[in-house]
Amino acid sequence: MAANNSLADALSGYASYLDNKAPVTARAYDRIVDRLVGAKAGETAPRQGETLLPFRLPDDGGRLVSSAELLARGPLVVSMNRGHWCSFCRYELEALQGILPKVVEHGGSIIAITPERQAFAKKLKSRSHLEFPILSDVDNGYALSLGLAVWYGEEIKPIFAGIGIDLPLYQGNSGWLVPIPATFVVAPNGRIAASFVDADFRRRAEPEEILAAISLLRR
Repeated sequence: MAANNSLADALSGYASYLDNKAPVTARAYDRIVDRLVGAKAGETAPRQGETLLPFRLPDDGGRLVSSAELLARGPLVVSMNRGHWCSFCRYELEALQGILPKVVEHGGSIIAITPERQAFAKKLKSRSHLEFPILSDVDNGYALSLGLAVWYGEEIKPIFAGIGIDLPLYQGNSGWLVPIPATFVVAPNGRIAASFVDADFRRRAEPEEILAAISLLRR
């Protein structure tokens, strides 16, 4: 993503690319989003002012990482994502990598959580040159506890198979559940200072908004 472009621009550009180059996938995504929005998916997820549920999950190297450990250091940015196969997710995570130095300057840290097994979490980290941990949410347990796990439906299975996306392999189960992408900026006491939850996975929190929320925690 070019430095002078917003994340929204990059995501919109990729969505337009899908419209032109992979219209079957793009239209399936449209229908999935319409269904999720109509069902108010993600509306029970934690919001600003609430406490983020604690977690203890393995990173891409197999080490257990807890929210308590991370919050003891300072503010925390938590990015819930679908996996290494998701280009929208990679755009977001690479944008987060771009603001990591500023987050660290404010005493904070960033982590991403996906439902993928560690081998694929490691692949995501390497492919996107990320310097923050990718945690594996086995069987979407944490996403379920946050009200973020959704089922995409039967329609997407043959489409994904046709483009080489194998969710059962990546996740180690046949549930076909994925998290609604979400971003939480969490204060050291566990309170959510800012949240971005959208059933349309083609939209994500802007890095500058994340930095603004973190800077307020340092005042």
